[in-house]
Amino acid sequence: MDSTTEQLLMTLSADGNMTGSLADVANTTNGSPPMSINRLFPALLECFGIIMCGYIAGRANVITATQAKGLGNYASRFALPALLFKNMVVLDLSDVNWSFLYSILIAKASVFIFVCVLTLLVANPQSRFSKAGLFPIFATQSNDFALGYPIVDALYHSQYPKYLQYIYLVAPVSLMMLNPLGFVFCEIQKWRENPNPSQSKMKILGFALLRVFQNPIVFMVFIGIAFNFALGQKIPVYLENFLDGLASSFSGSALFYLGLTMVGQTSKMKKSSFVALLLLITAKLLVLPLICREMVELLDQNKSAVNHTSLSNYAFLYGVFPAAPGVAIFANQFNMEVEIITSGMVISTFVSAPIMYVSAWLLTIPSMDPKPLVSALQNVSFDISIVSLVSLVWSLAVLLLSKKYKRLPHMLTANLFLAQFLVCFAMVLWNFIIKERNMVGQILVFVILYSALYSTFLWTGISIC
Repeated sequence: MDSTTEQLLMTLSADGNMTGSLADVANTTNGSPPMSINRLFPALLECFGIIMCGYIAGRANVITATQAKGLGNYASRFALPALLFKNMVVLDLSDVNWSFLYSILIAKASVFIFVCVLTLLVANPQSRFSKAGLFPIFATQSNDFALGYPIVDALYHSQYPKYLQYIYLVAPVSLMMLNPLGFVFCEIQKWRENPNPSQSKMKILGFALLRVFQNPIVFMVFIGIAFNFALGQKIPVYLENFLDGLASSFSGSALFYLGLTMVGQTSKMKKSSFVALLLLITAKLLVLPLICREMVELLDQNKSAVNHTSLSNYAFLYGVFPAAPGVAIFANQFNMEVEIITSGMVISTFVSAPIMYVSAWLLTIPSMDPKPLVSALQNVSFDISIVSLVSLVWSLAVLLLSKKYKRLPHMLTANLFLAQFLVCFAMVLWNFIIKERNMVGQILVFVILYSALYSTFLWTGISIC
């Protein structure tokens, strides 16, 4: 403890640049930031803030289920097609890195096949085909447009604006090549539950393909590419403002609708489904990002080392995007595995936020100038502490208002939460006290911080015992 304190105080007295801004922190050694990391936290707050507003509106019944359905129809049938059409028309296909696209496709196909085969081997024979159809779609279909696009725009708009176009290309490719296989398994499950001699194999395949082409993401991409050649990558002026109006409304309405659809979903989950849900979220948020990154590292032929590294990092972040709400729609249409899919969509959405935030920082650190790295870590700790404080206040309020803190083991849990609250509060204070040359204040906050930190270890040990 003494050596740690001495090193920290020496660092504080020697380095006067601890208060550098996040924009300064994200600079690389050659002065070019690989991603605008300083814009990530505000973008996450914006996206998940809108989702929470939708959830609160649904929970308080401010917006009914019928009204929510209308909002969802607007977002999926008007705003999203306009957004896709507009961006596909102006897309420069000659500037696309096709090796990146097929790297992502191979990664998704690998995860899809792995989840599908594993499900067929271990699932209950009575429902294994429905699981083998929907689980791989859950593990590979990302929320690209409502949640992914704002995050990519925040991170890469200034340095690599062309990365935004890959969102529009990856989504329909995976929908057309992977989802039909999942739909075929679901149709087989339907046929097994209600055998129909007139339903041939070709009819099952036809139903699966029909579901694919009914998706607005697929057919608007085809129409957009056709007009891309017809209009010479330029939208007529009289049409541009109309499309801009519809397209700009998609992000907010889709995120708000996503929050509405989350109401009451986790309460449907059964204890027997917990293991399957945990494995699905692991496949979506951990396995897929790693395979995407490794495939781009292996297959991308970009001669520039900087662009190659940036693309592989981008592939990892793309893989972390949570499962798309469309998977829950598929589950409801087939009336199969609704509880697992809807609960997984809610949990993966909120779990993806800290993973995206931490991953973006970890991917940026190797290219940072080492001097302000301590300041970068301090700013990350400050951001995490703010979010943790809100969560801890909520948790402590629930324990206190329900009076469960008077009983074991809730009494130990309340003390653990209180110790964690002090750690986060001290970390917030540290962010401000470090800007001053007040050595006594810095030592005092440091003592509070580490005393509370070690008390969390103590309360955790007591709880286990």
